[in-house]
Amino acid sequence: MKYRNYIFDLYGTLIDIHTDEEQPVLWEFMADYLESEFGTAYEPAELRKDYLRICADEEKRLGERNGSKYPEIKIEWVWSRLIGRPCPEADMRRLCNAFRDKSRDKLVKYEGVSETLSAIKRSGGRVFLLSNAQRLFTEKELEVTGLTQYFDDIFISSDLEIKKPDKNFLLALIKKHGLKKEECVMVGNEVLADVGVASAVGIDAIYLNTYAHTAEEIKRDLKLCHADADRVTIVDDGDIRKCIF
Repeated sequence: MKYRNYIFDLYGTLIDIHTDEEQPVLWEFMADYLESEFGTAYEPAELRKDYLRICADEEKRLGERNGSKYPEIKIEWVWSRLIGRPCPEADMRRLCNAFRDKSRDKLVKYEGVSETLSAIKRSGGRVFLLSNAQRLFTEKELEVTGLTQYFDDIFISSDLEIKKPDKNFLLALIKKHGLKKEECVMVGNEVLADVGVASAVGIDAIYLNTYAHTAEEIKRDLKLCHADADRVTIVDDGDIRKCIF
């Protein structure tokens, strides 16, 4: 293998997922959930409106605190404000899992994922996760898809309160494990986030075109994130097995 350290994005790269947080039935469900579990009453439309407003407010506040152009809030901050008080961790985890499960209608590993991650490990490579995600959503989804076992470490943006393409997110992983940049590659399906963070840090990137973006769209986004074309490998059919070369 060309690299010793493979740093993977999650959604759209290893997992094919679809969620819909706009569906009215989701907010009807969550309004019932908040009233039955916490005694907090909302009309569904009001709940959705307040949820979006608080998300935006928390993101603005966090960006002002940490100075990042790409702040990542913890979703539990939002639900605590909606409920009107802090609640035990176990209760918050159940709430977030209920919300995610109800909003999600697809969750599958892409073909070849387990095969590829296993091959990297057998060859002595290390496998890391660097995901823009909420830990209270993602932990369960990693377990359900059987992916947790493959990772040498898991970095989730809500833990660090910054997200890709903020270079400090990737640098935190590199620093923690003492990785050599020339031995690392970032693998993901988003040019601006995944290729962008790799370019900002100075490591190679592999772009998996799992969502069938056009060549013009890819070229545009590579230019926007100032990527060095010589350091980016494009897998146009999105086949993760082609990461190993």
